[in-house]
Amino acid sequence: MNKNLIIGIIVIGIILIGGGAWYLQSAQKPTPVPLTDITIDPGKGVQPTLLLVARDQGYFTQHGLNVTFIESPSAVVAMQNLLDRKFDIGYINEYSLSEPALFNKKLRVIGMLSQSDTSFVVGRKDRGIIQISDLEGKKIGVSKGSIVEYFMGRFFILNSLSMSNTTVIYLPPAELVDAIVKGDIDAAFSFEPYIYQMRRQMGENAVVWPVNLGQHSYYSLVCTDITLKEHPEIAEAVLASVLEAETYVKSHPEEAKKIARKQINFDDQYMEQDWPNHHFSIGLSQSLITTMEDETRWRISNNMTDETAVPDFTEYISPDILSRLKPASVTIIR
Repeated sequence: MNKNLIIGIIVIGIILIGGGAWYLQSAQKPTPVPLTDITIDPGKGVQPTLLLVARDQGYFTQHGLNVTFIESPSAVVAMQNLLDRKFDIGYINEYSLSEPALFNKKLRVIGMLSQSDTSFVVGRKDRGIIQISDLEGKKIGVSKGSIVEYFMGRFFILNSLSMSNTTVIYLPPAELVDAIVKGDIDAAFSFEPYIYQMRRQMGENAVVWPVNLGQHSYYSLVCTDITLKEHPEIAEAVLASVLEAETYVKSHPEEAKKIARKQINFDDQYMEQDWPNHHFSIGLSQSLITTMEDETRWRISNNMTDETAVPDFTEYISPDILSRLKPASVTIIR
């Protein structure tokens, strides 16, 4: 066979093979899908770790979402921003969600991401506070209307303490730190990261007790019923993303801790102290409903609301999407 002919055949073969490979690669390459822009208020602290991991690991993007985090200055503002639809999804604890002012506002919980025990009481040893019973008759600080005020009342009852001769001083969380460090109050009921700040500044003079006492704070993804009706695919994509984050956190806890620490800008010492206070597991449990009912009854009995009856909080729950994605995680009785 002619040498030039052989070379020509080889060249044509290379071109055909290369062209075929290019065609197959092009045919298999998926067309980029436009991402849906949404906003989420993740709240503060370690509690939103699953949201932070979902963003860091690209799970939101994989499920077609371009997520922007917008952090509100307080839970009250966060709830109003959610109602005003300034963002699509909020991350809110059950105490804020059970606020009587929100009754019949048609907010919907689509998934609970964290059970957290971050409430504590810190006492000054130099004021004679060595054991829990020593809190009676002391000057105690707490933030008015906060979940910790609820836990304080519950803590006194469960420990058979009387508040009749106890002086309660109401201060914002940051001011509680200064007050107990300076000695303006004898003890403070508060939550992380303020507890960490108190312990760090008080050193050996601080005595600390947990006050959740078996009742967790539940942090959940919440949206309006309008958002859920108009864009159920967004709620599904968010839940699918955090479910992947849940798997990552369970299999890579140290890496997850580093992701959370980096994004919330806390030091390693704080993370080591606070990390065990959180259990990251996605679900919708009956204990969420029970806790909201207990907190509402406490508000009513302490004349913190004009409401006289506890609403049906199961109406706040939209379990259908999570029931499809993780059936065993939904245990609410409806």
